[in-house]
Amino acid sequence: MKKPVSMLGAALITASMLAAPMAMAGSQGAPQGQQQAPAQMQQPQPVESGTLSKQYNDDELRSFLDVNRDMIPVIQSLSSQNVEDQQQAQSLMQDFQSKTEESLQEHNLSVEQYQKIGTDASRDKALEKRLIDMDPELYQQLQSMQSQAQQQPAQ
Repeated sequence: MKKPVSMLGAALITASMLAAPMAMAGSQGAPQGQQQAPAQMQQPQPVESGTLSKQYNDDELRSFLDVNRDMIPVIQSLSSQNVEDQQQAQSLMQDFQSKTEESLQEHNLSVEQYQKIGTDASRDKALEKRLIDMDPELYQQLQSMQSQAQQQPAQ
């Protein structure tokens, strides 16, 4: 049985999509011992269901979902490109960051708010369910993208 993707996993899919090209470019262009590695994230500790969900109003959660929706075509575009060197990887990362910042501003969310909602959704099953129920189609798209990313062979 396929394990369902958490909303945090969906929100952070961008990191996994870009980590491989960045690491590959870093290993090709960086001197031995100075390769860039993706940051390791600690697994957030679960809380009693419904505890964190109460902290957010529907508008905040819609903004979170809107940013995720905006980033899907950006992620798909970037993940389909072959990264040949560190300079290209940095350029792609800057483009991604710029588009992410634009989307966050457009939807009145700070990076911290966005990350907190994603983290809290991975800790509170009621918040995760609330987000999924607000936009089940987006959730399906993010699940599909994560499945595709996991099926791609390592380079």
